[in-house]
Amino acid sequence: MTQAVLHSVTEGDVPDGGEVQVVSTPDGVELRVAVWSAPANRAARGTVLLFAGYTEFIEKYYETVARLRARGFAVVTFDWRGQGLSSRLLPNRCKGHVDDYATFMSDALLVHEQVVSDLPGPYLLLGHSMGGHLALRFLQDFPGRFERAVLSAPMMGWDQFPLSVARAIASTNVALGMGTSYTWLRGDPDPANPVNNVTSDSRRFERAMAFLDKAPDLRLGGPTWRWLQQATASIARIMDRDRLIRVKTPVLVASAGRDEIISPAKHAELPFLNTTFTVFPIEASMHEILQETDEIQERFWGGFDQFVG
Repeated sequence: MTQAVLHSVTEGDVPDGGEVQVVSTPDGVELRVAVWSAPANRAARGTVLLFAGYTEFIEKYYETVARLRARGFAVVTFDWRGQGLSSRLLPNRCKGHVDDYATFMSDALLVHEQVVSDLPGPYLLLGHSMGGHLALRFLQDFPGRFERAVLSAPMMGWDQFPLSVARAIASTNVALGMGTSYTWLRGDPDPANPVNNVTSDSRRFERAMAFLDKAPDLRLGGPTWRWLQQATASIARIMDRDRLIRVKTPVLVASAGRDEIISPAKHAELPFLNTTFTVFPIEASMHEILQETDEIQERFWGGFDQFVG
């Protein structure tokens, strides 16, 4: 049973006005969804739907929620199926798994129609990493639902290996019946030895780890071969030229110059394919721009404010 709660590690760290609910999908998965109304002391500017990245959870984005509400926005965010406190999909709940990235899209559409559409517009989409990837796919699959979109270090490929090679290896392992097994060199998380290759802000990294200590059910380890197969197929889908040129929503792509997780080079290709994309390099940032130092975040939010208008 999905827990309709928001965890806290220090008093007052949950932004005011938050409510948590459970949205049930047609295939029986329960999604934990959090909603913050726009602050009463500010003129409402609309609603932001926030897509988190792989391994992430609602609590990690309290600071982002607070920054958005300070700008007059209502905020909706949720845990993707297979992570956070939404339904996990395998007996080993630490395995990152999904049957098809199209299922992520169905879940996002359900949250949009059941939750976001009841809040005031205009509507903005904000996504990080895997969430940035899924935000772009949402714009392609369901056009006309958002006025603008901001993608933080969206997952569009990796520098470590070519996309075609990763897809071939993953598909081979799925065909061999290994779809629910961890990919090579990946496994359950090790709480005693957290590895920080995502942010130069140790304080914010430790805060995220504190949530995992407080609520171990939030933990997620490496992905399965099926997850990787579907991720590579979805990257190929969203980066297809014919699909990219059909995007009409203005999109700001914040690209982290010190990213060790995904390839920033892929972001630079977008404006050459469709001028509705604007790439915003943040050279000093590691992968998790929204969990970075105050200085780096101020640069991001300055770009956000100028883009949103």
